[in-house]
Amino acid sequence: MNKNKIKPIRQKIDDLDHQILKLIQKRGSLAQKIGHLKSLVNANASFYKPGREAEVIRNISKLHDGPISDQNIKHIFKEIISSCLSLEEELTIAYLGPEGTHSEGAVIQHFGSSPKRSPRVTIEDVFHQVRTGSASFGVVPVENSSEGVVNATLNSLADEDIKICGETYLPIHHQLASARKFKLADAQIVASHPQALGQCSKWLDSNLPNAKREATSSTAEAAKLSKAHSKTLCIVSSLAIKKYKLHHYQKNIEDFSGNNTRFLVIGNIEIEQTKNDKTSFLIQTDNQPGALIKILEPFNKRKINLERIETRPSRESSNAHNFFIDSSGHYKDAKLKQIISDLTKLGAFVRILGSYPSDS
Repeated sequence: MNKNKIKPIRQKIDDLDHQILKLIQKRGSLAQKIGHLKSLVNANASFYKPGREAEVIRNISKLHDGPISDQNIKHIFKEIISSCLSLEEELTIAYLGPEGTHSEGAVIQHFGSSPKRSPRVTIEDVFHQVRTGSASFGVVPVENSSEGVVNATLNSLADEDIKICGETYLPIHHQLASARKFKLADAQIVASHPQALGQCSKWLDSNLPNAKREATSSTAEAAKLSKAHSKTLCIVSSLAIKKYKLHHYQKNIEDFSGNNTRFLVIGNIEIEQTKNDKTSFLIQTDNQPGALIKILEPFNKRKINLERIETRPSRESSNAHNFFIDSSGHYKDAKLKQIISDLTKLGAFVRILGSYPSDS
């Protein structure tokens, strides 16, 4: 009797799958038509429009009210958009490698799985790939909720004439795995990146107190070490488990939930205004008392929310400080235009690192 009830429901699912397939292919055909029209206007322009994509995803999120989670709906539509864009243009995304790291996960989360992914050894090389045009865009970590800011990214933003084109927040979950299955009690080594080891230290103390902890240059390198040495566990991402075909022992062994890393998308294009934007500034002032208060006052006066402030001594001048500030709004908004004018009148050097759709 149960089989008789299930069969018609499965038939409905099959019918819906066929309809979904037809609609996706129709969307792809329409994307190709738009790409052709755009190429007639400017053959060298990129078809990738982060502002347009952000608005599409936001509108879909507002409409969805079914059992599938908002995050999964976003992921599905990211993949549809990514597949359609690949019909118009092949993107290459540089990121901090190697393969199987959280950085690659951030690329897939933001761009979908269709673009070509180019792992690089350093953050500086990611910027180099974008600056020289070897990569369409780059994805770099800028801050972690438990470990703080990534200095190499801030330094590269200050040194390079590259725009921030977007951002994505990736939840960081650590998985316990190994190349070959064995009893956890027999584990001799637990390998991973120092940050991952630190973020899982309480779990390791409680469950693997006798295993030696070995730091590696990345979680992906830890996976490779596990393949080379028996009785070696590794703490890796879910992506690495699939990529390196590891045995999965334990999910999400991080000590604190809510850990995430913010990644920046860098490129050579300016992003149009959307209904929810963020602007990143590099503001340089003389190193004197009250300098920060002075540059914050124009934001306070016009009630513009500041989401992040980082300060660094200028590498160009010993008597100057760089302030990296993220504010709400787009630099073309009337209020931010006034703020930029006020800051310039105060004698501060103001550089807009980028305005882009907010993902927070």
